[in-house]
Amino acid sequence: MTHYIAPMRTLFILLVIANLGLFAVGQGWFGTPTSQLGRTPASKIQPQLNPDALRLSPAQFQIR
Repeated sequence: MTHYIAPMRTLFILLVIANLGLFAVGQGWFGTPTSQLGRTPASKIQPQLNPDALRLSPAQFQIR
């Protein structure tokens, strides 16, 4: 039974290291996370100049 302890301990340590590595990549510790690529940061988005100028009529919502 003791001959299984060393390989299982090694496997456990490797899994912990792999999980920590994937967590670090997902949090952006090594650059921009892949989930954020292609997104525009909120600080660069311009506010609408005249949001009340848009008018919707009921005819636009009719189902054909």
